[in-house]
Amino acid sequence: MIHHYLKIAYRNLLKYSTQSIISIIGLAIGLACFALSTFWVQYEMTYDDFHKDAERIYLVRMDDCHFGGHYSDFVPYALGNYLKTTYTEIEDFCASGQNTLFIKNGKQLTEYPMLMPDTTFIRMMDIKVLEGDNQFFLSTSPEKGGIAITEKAAHELFGTAKVIGETVTDNNRRHEYRISAIVSDWGEHSNFKYAFMGRTNNDTSWDNANYRMLIKIKPGTNVDVLLEKMNQHFPDELKKNSYGVTGYTRFYLEPITSLRYADEFIRGDEQIVQFRYIVYFSITGVLIILCALINYLTIYIDCFRSRKREMALRKVNGASECSLLALLSTDFLFTILLASLLGMFFVELLKPWFLQYSMIVDTDISIYGNCILYVAGMSVLTFIVALCSVYLFRRHSLQNTLHSTQMNIMGRICRKGSIVIQLVVCLAFILCTVIMQMQLYHLRNVDMGMDYRNRASLGIWMNVDMNVWAEKVKALPMVTEVVRPVYWPLISMGSYSAFEVDSWDGLNGITENPMGIDEILAGEEFFKFYNMQLVAGEWISDKSDVREVNIMETTARTMGWTPEEAIGKHIFYCNKEVEPMTVIGVIKDCAYRSPTKDLPHTVFVNTNKSQWMWPRCFVLFKYKPGTWEECRRRIEEMQQAELPDRKLFLDSEEERYNKYLQSEDALSSLLGFSAIVCILISIFGIYSLVSLTCEQRRKEIAIRKVNGATISNILSIFFKEYALLLIVSSLIAFPAGYTIMKHWIETYNRQVSIGATPFILIFAGIAMVITISIGWRVWQAARQNPAEVIKSE
Repeated sequence: MIHHYLKIAYRNLLKYSTQSIISIIGLAIGLACFALSTFWVQYEMTYDDFHKDAERIYLVRMDDCHFGGHYSDFVPYALGNYLKTTYTEIEDFCASGQNTLFIKNGKQLTEYPMLMPDTTFIRMMDIKVLEGDNQFFLSTSPEKGGIAITEKAAHELFGTAKVIGETVTDNNRRHEYRISAIVSDWGEHSNFKYAFMGRTNNDTSWDNANYRMLIKIKPGTNVDVLLEKMNQHFPDELKKNSYGVTGYTRFYLEPITSLRYADEFIRGDEQIVQFRYIVYFSITGVLIILCALINYLTIYIDCFRSRKREMALRKVNGASECSLLALLSTDFLFTILLASLLGMFFVELLKPWFLQYSMIVDTDISIYGNCILYVAGMSVLTFIVALCSVYLFRRHSLQNTLHSTQMNIMGRICRKGSIVIQLVVCLAFILCTVIMQMQLYHLRNVDMGMDYRNRASLGIWMNVDMNVWAEKVKALPMVTEVVRPVYWPLISMGSYSAFEVDSWDGLNGITENPMGIDEILAGEEFFKFYNMQLVAGEWISDKSDVREVNIMETTARTMGWTPEEAIGKHIFYCNKEVEPMTVIGVIKDCAYRSPTKDLPHTVFVNTNKSQWMWPRCFVLFKYKPGTWEECRRRIEEMQQAELPDRKLFLDSEEERYNKYLQSEDALSSLLGFSAIVCILISIFGIYSLVSLTCEQRRKEIAIRKVNGATISNILSIFFKEYALLLIVSSLIAFPAGYTIMKHWIETYNRQVSIGATPFILIFAGIAMVITISIGWRVWQAARQNPAEVIKSE
């Protein structure tokens, strides 16, 4: 019997070949999207979940408005003992410092993360000493106890794991360390990466906020209640230490398993795609599955209508309801089997690109586990649909089944509803992609108050005379301008310092929320280099006093001044003993930070009055358009030849700015791909439904032709029907897409205006595609000889 059912299923696939192929491809694409997107989300959400009691371990964070951030991930070591002794809900705590070793690996100077944990960290986070001794974390300093290395780093640097007694040199600090142990490695699937371990320093005061603090809470603890208690009794030692007011006022507790998508925990250059964009990608995958599934089920309903006589005759000849259910289920499962095989082929085809794009490594999560889940879900769903079909069929008598128009009406409603849903998703995808591209183009081409194109910076650490290197860079044929090395690059590095102010002229008293200010070294040549614009007053120059500053327009307006009113005004530090700043000029806003952050409050100070900063400064230079790669290669070759053991910082301001938008670019690519897939699924779905409709309405078309209707009359009937469906879909998709993208655009500090043009062009484009896709099939049906059609009917 199974063989018989399979044979019928195969014949039905051939009979409705166009619809079957479209259904199989749509479901296969849905499987690939589901498997890859859920795999990516799972990977991102399972960082650090391998630790023992990971669900009870939290990172202690504090509020921090310095350098444009809102959170500080580093706290004083003394806080750990305070929390454990004050709150009985806390079972244990541990802390670790962070460092970076610059080690020469071959010809390259490579950065290796170094963890400096306390003894509790080693125990609580289950770090094992694989070889050697534990003196690296018990001794008072790395010089005495040495440092530990992971097996992976040992193989990278020495080609073997037998490295006890070997030494590594930190070329940044010019210090040599002896390797005394090999420790276990957490791999890449952790937010606490390390290649080396050394003893943390012994500063247990409240002044040194340089430790990452983890606490383990007791089972059954309500974290929200604990956090509320911690903030109600925020320690005074954190609010003000021996250096003055810190600006810290509250705690945050972040689960270590959620740090991957916690705000401001992952640096922008460490993550290609932000977690929220990965979630958006998974949603697009669900929508693609929805389109494919609706398309498939609609085709099934139409095909079932065509087979109603077959089902009735089978029942007359003794077929039971169970046999009919088995027959329909076999049809479904045969289609799903073919779609699954094709979908897994798509997964295997896309997998190398996907892993490289998402930077997924070291994972036990199986993509094919998600494939099995998808297939199981589709199988259950199709069985339910088959069961419903048999149930509805049983409710009709044989005579009703053969002649009832109720199923015809239901079929038309389902067909039109399916087309509307697919068009809504398709139009929404296209609109979102177009608006995103408009916003990205706007961010890259709108006036930023500065010019960052064809500009770069060079720095070599440490104790290097950058004036010498300024001359070397100036001699390169692709370089057009060099600025003396007394500044920091505006985009690559930003401010060299930050502070808070709580009062200014015109403000009554002191604000309860101090304003964070970026401090940037500047001068006339710096402003000229970036083509910055003066709105009011004068530039800071050699004659400017150390407290005479330029500020940005946003800063002035936030303080309640127009640019003209700001000239001569005073801005007071939180520490009243420090002489206030005097504004001598207001500069047009410069968006040198990520466009997803608010425009920074900035003061520009005279670099000639801050010569103590010059040893840390960079060479700023301009290069000819299109020559950056050659320019970078030449500078890297010079550095390798003369200072191979020093760390080179060489950045293009344009490349650094584009990194701000890498998540948006990635999402744009994903949306673009999804839009193409949705268009294809929708158009192919419409084509298949039109083909089936033409087959079912052959008699109607023939009678219309006999009564004098022309081919153009028949075409207009179909075009009007689908034009109405397109209009209805547009009325749903366009407002929804606009609302979503308007909310998304508002997260940027510079926003594109959305006019009517995108909506008109998208509507016209989809209308043209639909016209072409249905025109050919309807034209073929309309050209048939009506006598032959009626005779065959």
